[in-house]
Amino acid sequence: MKKVFILLLAATFVLSCTNPKKNVKESDEYIALQSQLDSLQSLIESSDTETQEMMAVISEVEANFEKIREAEKYISTQSVQTGEMSKSTKDQVKDNFQMIQDILKKNKAQLADLNSKYSSSNKQVASLQATINRLNKEMEESSSRLVFLQSELSKRDEAIVQLSEDMGELAQHAEEQQAKIKAQEKSINTAYYVFGTSSELKDQRILAGGFLKSTKVMSETFNKDYFLEIDIREVTQIPLYTTKARLWSNHPEGTYELEEASNGNLTLHITDTQRFWSLTKFLIVEVK
Repeated sequence: MKKVFILLLAATFVLSCTNPKKNVKESDEYIALQSQLDSLQSLIESSDTETQEMMAVISEVEANFEKIREAEKYISTQSVQTGEMSKSTKDQVKDNFQMIQDILKKNKAQLADLNSKYSSSNKQVASLQATINRLNKEMEESSSRLVFLQSELSKRDEAIVQLSEDMGELAQHAEEQQAKIKAQEKSINTAYYVFGTSSELKDQRILAGGFLKSTKVMSETFNKDYFLEIDIREVTQIPLYTTKARLWSNHPEGTYELEEASNGNLTLHITDTQRFWSLTKFLIVEVK
């Protein structure tokens, strides 16, 4: 505008000094000044158009950064949550990351073009340059935040994986402990019994002696495979299928009874389970 003002003053001076009898518009001075005025007018119009285009780009970039901030807020919220993400949340986080990357790529190209145009522009608008500088800085900060959020989510996933592994180890340990407890319970509540004639029990090296020698239990040498295994919590009665029987194993008095059925056969009824099996877990009954 300053140049235009100077040219107008020059034109006025030329007109005042030109021969009035000669057509001013036909003078060389007028033609030269008019040409310069036209060039300046064209430059002004071009500069205004350029400024409008630059402002439009700036507005779009600003709007894109607002979208990025909203996406970052959502991702940041999810990164501090505990527990495994649902599929829909994972998809949303993934979509937000992709959107941020796409917008950053677009903003980067637009700002690069804006910087190029501004540096080649004849207009020196300080406020516009400040805006461009601010957008460039936010571009860098957004890129840094994106890397940070990706790192935080990666740490969260690693923590979840580690927690799952720890839980798996704890579960396995618990199962092993439970198996040990069950095995111990089974061992504690497992007993063995056998009944047979004197000769049968001697053949299995369970009893020894007889005739002139006293009969005794051969606990160190008897054939344990000949015994039947039972759970003492479940078995309290053992049919003996005989009318006469004698216990050779050691069991406290008052913890059992030999009950006679209508056909005369006997059944061993254990009346106090814990005390009955407290001295030995092997029941030996001789039948006749």
